Amino acid sequence: MVSQGETLGAPSMGTIAWGEANNGELSRLEKVRLVGSLAYVQVRDLVDAVGRRVGWLRPAAVSLDEMTPPENSLVEDSMQFAEETHDQALLFHSWRTYFFGAMLAAHEGIEYDRSLFFASAILHDVALTKDHVPHLCDRCFALSGGERVRDFLHAKGHSQEVGNKVGDAIAMHLNGWVSKRRHGAVAHLVSRGAGCDLFGAGRHRLEEASLAQVLRRYPRDGVIEALQFETADHHHDTRPAVMTGLVGRKAPPDPFRHVPLNAA
Repeated sequence: MVSQGETLGAPSMGTIAWGEANNGELSRLEKVRLVGSLAYVQVRDLVDAVGRRVGWLRPAAVSLDEMTPPENSLVEDSMQFAEETHDQALLFHSWRTYFFGAMLAAHEGIEYDRSLFFASAILHDVALTKDHVPHLCDRCFALSGGERVRDFLHAKGHSQEVGNKVGDAIAMHLNGWVSKRRHGAVAHLVSRGAGCDLFGAGRHRLEEASLAQVLRRYPRDGVIEALQFETADHHHDTRPAVMTGLVGRKAPPDPFRHVPLNAA
């Protein structure tokens, strides 16, 4: 049987299986695919901006309390691991990734496993934490992070299927656009939640008061430094190296700087 992260011919770009032989280094064709995927996300956001302006896009308020992850061993193990390894700025980015992804899912009617999504979102940048091995200059950090979390969950007694799904969702989150049909809702939402927090992609689909509530609860202070956006020496030809290179290693402006945090 072909796994979620593979096609019949070869493992899909960004999956753990794909990275086993190449440390996450992209071929020329894969670089073109990545740039095309990023462009697709930008075009969608431009269309959303127009839709919001003319009233076609009207996101509804959501309850963050209803999106709180369930109480179970997967959520508890993932949260404990995150709290032990992440500093506050990186942990808050991971929480915003979770809530932004959940809010986008609510807006679009996407069904997903909340426990798997939480584990993937809260740990998606574990490879940027202090003392992570291998260093991001030696291997794509999304891949090594996915492998680390997969192995951690297996060691905690979670099934191989759970570990693999979470690991691949983390490994693929830098693909730009992750197909929900091909790779599942969890991987799709981790990528979109992380992209929303860093670049604002999809923000027009989030109701302003609900968005402000997330930003008050988990402030963005220090997020650029925590993600090492301008300072990381990424392994050559990997997705993070290409993505930061496209913008001259300059951090994006805060996409939520105009959101009134006192919104009701």
